[in-house]
Parts: sequence; structure tokens; C-alpha cells
Amino acid sequence: MPIATLVKSLSGAVIGVLAFSSAALAQTNVENYVGLGVRTGLNDSTALVVDSKLKVISLDQGSVSFRPAILIGDDFESRLPISFDLPFEEQFLFFGGGGFAYNFDDSDFDPMITAGVDMPINERLILNVEGNLIFKSNDTDAEIAASINWQF
Repeated sequence: MPIATLVKSLSGAVIGVLAFSSAALAQTNVENYVGLGVRTGLNDSTALVVDSKLKVISLDQGSVSFRPAILIGDDFESRLPISFDLPFEEQFLFFGGGGFAYNFDDSDFDPMITAGVDMPINERLILNVEGNLIFKSNDTDAEIAASINWQF
């Protein structure tokens, strides 16, 4: 299946989930999840994203999480950031942090920063939208990813 067809199918699924979800978003209690989405970027082709989040430390005003992701497109890549997560109101969990981006095809291991938001759609479904800035040896790369995730 061509990646463009897969991306269109996933985009349709995301819109369908959002349309049929309850009007009121669930409260922010996002701990651990795994899901699928898409990535696009300045110097990158569109890719399928296998996204995840694992909360590792709870704090008084937020938490620390590990947010690994696998990207499957023209290249096979991973993202390995650690983030500080801060709830806002009752519907949003903003996060920011840093880590590493790894390209399995070229064996590139580059530092990155990440920022984004998790938005509960209902008790189990979490919409994640994030941006990554990757500092490669010969340039800087920016990308945006969105995914629908199953909370466990």
C-alpha cells in the first residue's frame, strides 16, 4: 500500500473519530498511550507514525514522560524524547522536552527538542499534536506529527 494512500486513510479515520466523539473533551488524565498518526516536515516525506507516551515521574504540578515514536516512510526513523508535561485547564496537557532522533537507514543520531499538546477525546482516545526540531550535522529539520492514541 503506497504511503500516500495510508496517510489519506489515517487522516479520514482521525476526522471520523473526532466527529463522532462526545462534544465535551475528557478531563486531562493522560498517563500512558500508544497509537498511529502521520508526520510531515520541511525536508521529509510524509510518514506513518507509531506514537507512544509513558509517564515515568509524577510531580506536584505535572509529570515527566518518555515519548518514543517510530516513523515509517521513505526512511525508517525513531524519536526518543523525554518531556515535562503540564496540564492546562481540564482538557489540555502541554509538553516540552528534548532527546534524540535516530535514522536507521543512515545511522544518524541527532539531538532534538519537542513540544506539543495531548487532548483527551474521551476516556481512552487521546489526540496528540507535536512539533520537533532536529539538529542534524548538516542542517536543522522541523516536523509536525499528529496521532490518535489508545490510553492504557
